[in-house]
Amino acid sequence: MDSVEFVRIIVEAVAVSILSFMLWHIQRRLEHAEEAEKEMQAELAEERKRVEEMRKANNKGTQALLRDRLLQGFHFFKRRGMVTYGEAMNYKNMYEAYHALGKNGVMDGIYEEFLKIHIKPDAEVYPNEQIGGAA
Repeated sequence: MDSVEFVRIIVEAVAVSILSFMLWHIQRRLEHAEEAEKEMQAELAEERKRVEEMRKANNKGTQALLRDRLLQGFHFFKRRGMVTYGEAMNYKNMYEAYHALGKNGVMDGIYEEFLKIHIKPDAEVYPNEQIGGAA
């Protein structure tokens, strides 16, 4: 074997070694990236779970507040014997928001009873107040 052949074999061996090392290094980095991706996905799943739990709690709290306000309003208007148009529209909006949150049962019946209460124009009930945000 002559010296040129020997150098060629050495160069090829070094090149293969360098390429093998680079491929090994790239593979390790890919493995680390995959592990990091899995960890991030797990953290994201946990965060989604926490957000969903908070959303459910907020919905439940909102529904409880709306139910309380609807019941208070119903009893007030029933005792008063009438409701203004503006009050009725506000009550309807609250009921629709409450109803959209589900599990309505008793409040459906209360709303049906509310609809039987006599409606009067706002200006007739509150003649000295400007209605509709006018200053």
